[in-house]
Amino acid sequence: MSEESDEETPLLSSVIQREGSIQSNITRINKLPGMHIRCHLIKSDGSLAECSIDECFKKQPSKASNKRHHYWIDIDAEVDEAQLHGWLNELNLPNFAIDVLASPPEGWASQVIPLQRAALAFIRILPHISTSDDLMHSAALHMRSILLTFTSSPRAGGLYQQILNRMKQRLTAASSSGALMTWLGFHLDRTSQETRMLRSTVLAMDEAMDRSITSVELDEIIQAKDQLLRLLAVAEEQTECLESLIEVRVEGLDNSMARVQASLPILLATARATERLALRLEKQIVDLRHRSEGHEQEITNRRLAMLTVLSAVFLPLTLFTGIWGMNFENMPELTEPYAYPLALMFMICVAMLMIFYFWKSGWFR
Repeated sequence: MSEESDEETPLLSSVIQREGSIQSNITRINKLPGMHIRCHLIKSDGSLAECSIDECFKKQPSKASNKRHHYWIDIDAEVDEAQLHGWLNELNLPNFAIDVLASPPEGWASQVIPLQRAALAFIRILPHISTSDDLMHSAALHMRSILLTFTSSPRAGGLYQQILNRMKQRLTAASSSGALMTWLGFHLDRTSQETRMLRSTVLAMDEAMDRSITSVELDEIIQAKDQLLRLLAVAEEQTECLESLIEVRVEGLDNSMARVQASLPILLATARATERLALRLEKQIVDLRHRSEGHEQEITNRRLAMLTVLSAVFLPLTLFTGIWGMNFENMPELTEPYAYPLALMFMICVAMLMIFYFWKSGWFR
């Protein structure tokens, strides 16, 4: 695990306003309880090294120097909305951006907000358990030499560690822009991977239903559909975020972004491919549901047909019973010595003839 900050961290607003030049009398803010701040130095060879928060905001070399340092700061926070609102207010972000960051996750929406010498991106991501109904977004504040990623709830199950490993293995460029591309790529690939895994599940269900349509329950199909809708919603918002990020232009970031600009169309293509795959899966799942419901309807129709046959068979028998059960004094059939067995044989023959008729008509197929 990377080091967390001390109880106080430098004010980020000075970074946005002065591109990393921190005055000696820097303003400091208290780290809130339940907040985790992890800081990493992005070395020139693309590797990451743990560092303190103070190192991230020390005075940078002059613009003419090629030794500008780049940092990635990751923040998890599960704190009271009012406390978080006050903490974010110290960053001198626009009020509407602070309101979104401090609001519950359901109040977030994927978007890109250009700021002075910085860009703030909100993107929807998958929760650690992809089948969970939790709505989860993450935010990235991209500056010339610092990438700050933020989520309003702790990442359960080691999701942060997965992002860190991705940064160490596949950093696009040794800069904050490269870290942003890698961070975005991780979440896009994760959505794509979960969608492909769902595709494998749906194909397996399709093959199982080809062998035996009763081998897949309707509840399994509904569960797959619900999971697909969650993945599709994430993929759509990620696509919208990347489309906005391609169009955004921020003073002071253009040169930094130019080095990794070619990665954005690739990421956008990945997001769109995931979205198209999800839409194709939606059609397949709808087809599976129709097949399952059609089979259930066929079973119901067969049962109704059997009831219809039984009713038709017993209808004339009921008629004969009603006739012979009349209380008339002069009924010659009642006095015949073989009337009872003959009546039974007659009714059996009628029933057998009607059953034979329904069988020939295809009612039992």
